Amino acid sequence: MKIPHNLWLAAIGISSTLISSCSLNRIAANTTAGVMVNASKTFNEESDLDWAEAAMPGNLKMIEGLLVSSPENTDLLGMLAQGYCSYGFAFLEDSEEPNKVERAKRFYQRGYHYGLRALPKSIQSTSASTLDSFENSLKDISKSDVPNLFWSAYCLGNWVNLNKANVAGIAELSRSELMMRKVLELDESFYYGGAHLFYGVYYGGRPKILGGNTKRAKEHFDKASAFSSGKLLVTKLFTAQYFAVPTQDEELFGSLLKEILAAPDDIMPGEALATQLSKRKAAKLLKNQKDLF
Repeated sequence: MKIPHNLWLAAIGISSTLISSCSLNRIAANTTAGVMVNASKTFNEESDLDWAEAAMPGNLKMIEGLLVSSPENTDLLGMLAQGYCSYGFAFLEDSEEPNKVERAKRFYQRGYHYGLRALPKSIQSTSASTLDSFENSLKDISKSDVPNLFWSAYCLGNWVNLNKANVAGIAELSRSELMMRKVLELDESFYYGGAHLFYGVYYGGRPKILGGNTKRAKEHFDKASAFSSGKLLVTKLFTAQYFAVPTQDEELFGSLLKEILAAPDDIMPGEALATQLSKRKAAKLLKNQKDLF
């Protein structure tokens, strides 16, 4: 049957409209992503933890909505990786409510996979393969990939930390370590020596028989501290938790946490949220001091 000429024109017109609509949505999403990268810095400057906890889910869902129109936008993927990691660590993982801890696990997995999507295809294709294959694919990482590599590895590491009784979870620790090793190689200064913080926890949070090494943990914590001149309080927090506790140095434990609590709220204006979060977690650790020593 011959289709009338006017119907062909209509079909072509509809297709063109759909293509144009998709292109416009993608352009709008990409433009908005650029604006949001700069705007996200103000979130780190927020000092009200309750306000931040209430605001973050909506922001994350909005970014996911933009991602629908531009699924390969690395800015959007990177913000989601960092956002889900930050939300899980800040407000869920150390809760006494089991359902919140389970949500933290899910959000860490979500952040990890968003981060992977922002990395070269070779990394994505080997993320579930052997460690040798995965390590080999990391050669495709460049310095520009460091932020997304860091947050993806950070999410995976935090997920592992909440799944210590899970054999599959422990196996993934090696994958996150390989990713962080690449971050150290390319830019050890990223996020105030964040990879060194990872390794401080990596060596300080495990028994010696499983590769724990408190001396190496302290070396990494000291290196991380130098990148912020001691102003990023989470470094002191982790040193107390993952060095002072394993070595049973109660005096150091107490002094570090008290330093955090006594620090000026504006010690690091660009990281006000991290400052207040560190103070909240330090106060909680101090209350549990007798149980830790």
